[in-house]
Amino acid sequence: MSRLTTLTCSLLIAVSSLVPASAVAKKMNPNTFDDEVAVPARGFAQPPPAAGAPNADMPMPDVRIAPARALDRTTVRAALVQARSRNLAAFRAYQKKGVFPSNTMKGTKLNVWLDADGHFCAAATIIKVSGQDDLVTRVAEQNNFIRLADVKQGPLMDWILTSGFTQSEIAAIQEPFMPVTHEPALAPPNGDRPAKPILVDARMRKAEDARLMAKYKSVDKMLVKNAAKSLDAATDRLLKNPTLAWTLIANSDVDVLE
Repeated sequence: MSRLTTLTCSLLIAVSSLVPASAVAKKMNPNTFDDEVAVPARGFAQPPPAAGAPNADMPMPDVRIAPARALDRTTVRAALVQARSRNLAAFRAYQKKGVFPSNTMKGTKLNVWLDADGHFCAAATIIKVSGQDDLVTRVAEQNNFIRLADVKQGPLMDWILTSGFTQSEIAAIQEPFMPVTHEPALAPPNGDRPAKPILVDARMRKAEDARLMAKYKSVDKMLVKNAAKSLDAATDRLLKNPTLAWTLIANSDVDVLE
């Protein structure tokens, strides 16, 4: 090797030691971008200091779950007072309208939820006015002669518990109807109207209307007289169902005590 060649190689080695590898790479390949060659490989053989074990002197956070809030009797009772007031107003509007179902199905007293002419009983009307249209329709389809005094569970029982009335008061409101025809006949099981038209006797209808008006007036007085006692009983019963009680409170205008 000539002396000139040896000197040239020595100079190249010296210069390359002073130039960054990225510059050399870019010189070798002009189409290469800086960030493609300048980003070093990253990784930790060990976690960084901040990710290590916590300081033994640092207090641990309290992660205990807060206990469920207890129902406040005063709040529950206040919500029931509101519900009772609304439902009593609906009952009075029903009385004022004076249009009642006709018992054309049985020769003795009978609870009729909905008659053939589309008239609901007092209890059904109150429940309907409260916003439970679907429930009222379903009851008419499934058990049109239901007695609310016999209800033990389900949506109807939930409504009773949150109505502000006791179950016995609801039963009193749901006064069964006397027959208003001399030839009562139950509708066929398939839900169709009886093959023979049922004639409502005008005198029987008038007498039944007068009886019902007097009965409802008596029940109304009883509801007013027993309001405080009945609300206490209704509160006691609803407190046994916290979920239902909270639902009533949420749908009321009552301020929840903190």
